[in-house]
Amino acid sequence: MAPKKHSGFMMFVNEWRNHNAEGRRMTLAQAVSHCGTIWEKMTTQQRGPYNSGAKDADVADRGKRERLNCYGQGIAQVDLAHKEAAESLMHMKRTTERLVINAKKSYDLENAKFVFATFNYFTKALTTDVYVPAEFAACEYSLKEGVRSIYSTMIDPGQIIFGQGSDALHHSSTTHDLPLPPNALGEKNMAKLYRNIVGYLTKCQGADKPAIVFTPTENIAMVNSCFRYLECEDDSGDGGRKIQVFDIQYLLFILKKAVMDVADLNDEKINKFVTDAFFKKDFFEFTSGIACQYHEDIDRTKYCTQSMVTRWAYTFSDFMCGDLAITVQPGKHIPAETKPNYRIICSDASSLAHESSFESFYSCPGSRVKKETQSGDFSLSSSRISVASRSYTPTDHTSFTADLTKVCEFPSLGMRKSSKHTGPSVSAQRERNAGAWNLPAHSRSIQKYSDNDFSVTDSVGKHKN
Repeated sequence: MAPKKHSGFMMFVNEWRNHNAEGRRMTLAQAVSHCGTIWEKMTTQQRGPYNSGAKDADVADRGKRERLNCYGQGIAQVDLAHKEAAESLMHMKRTTERLVINAKKSYDLENAKFVFATFNYFTKALTTDVYVPAEFAACEYSLKEGVRSIYSTMIDPGQIIFGQGSDALHHSSTTHDLPLPPNALGEKNMAKLYRNIVGYLTKCQGADKPAIVFTPTENIAMVNSCFRYLECEDDSGDGGRKIQVFDIQYLLFILKKAVMDVADLNDEKINKFVTDAFFKKDFFEFTSGIACQYHEDIDRTKYCTQSMVTRWAYTFSDFMCGDLAITVQPGKHIPAETKPNYRIICSDASSLAHESSFESFYSCPGSRVKKETQSGDFSLSSSRISVASRSYTPTDHTSFTADLTKVCEFPSLGMRKSSKHTGPSVSAQRERNAGAWNLPAHSRSIQKYSDNDFSVTDSVGKHKN
């Protein structure tokens, strides 16, 4: 809608009312009626200052008016939102790096504790970032101990956003398959649930440290919104501790670089794209026995929040425990059904201690974990396989077994009958092949060949070694 322009006549009416006591006692309609007769008798020169003032007021209003982009959004507001998002991202990165660096400096990187958390939701508002939570889970994790504890609960918000019942039903049926309100399961008191979550984070991280949880990049906005949804119901006044949501994929990248630095391994090939690709592969996606009982019964373990945070912990263990030679424990670092088939061999030959690890889905070059094989024997002081224990002797399959100087007929292809060979004489063949390598007539083991077995013959017939 175009802005309303100023009028020279109204400028005159406002000035007349301000300078006359009689005009101040009149209403705006009475003043307009009285000044109308005066304005008609005024000349163009007399009206000029008021018309110019109206134009100046229009120009001033256009300067104050906010510019809009092609979506009808204020450019200043969009720029401010981008600036706040950039500052939030920088704060997240710096805080994550500080957590890892402090643990590394204190030589306690394997015992550093992190909390992974996520929500499931029923529906999202169409025009805002409001999510209605349906399920929550969090787990405390460290490289040394794996999954230390898990907090999981379903949520009954009581109602969903008006007019979005169909969207909520579609989202639920295609993902977590939780019943919609009013038949929803779990905690109904949002304020109590938020205090319980804050209490769990305080128990894991301490009251003197900020409450920080890690979740995948695409879930950060949803998890923040769900925390706000629960927090707005808490009016007790003691829930002032704010929960910060950070990127778990950036944590994986920073932690992997720090682990490889501590293990004195080459980390040139480790970057954010590599760690993100590894995290998104989700090797433990179909692991059973790690979801809540409800999702185990309906076979929707992939979408269970308890299963999600547990799989993230297993992914961290799979990616980094081998670099630090940490003994993995089934049910904490890896699924309970996994049988370890790795043996950690120390680089120091004087150390006879060995630990068990698990069959990783991914192993970086230079890892300290060596996989056992059935075709060789390992010693505690060396990771090399004894060649003498092998019964297989390799054969050089690149050597010809036929005599190339013999005039014979090559076998035909396709089971066709070959025609009689009418080629040049043997002497002509030898002359044309002069200078070729004299290959041995029979195949022998690779170990029995030497440089004297091969010689070069020139056109004159002399041999050159």
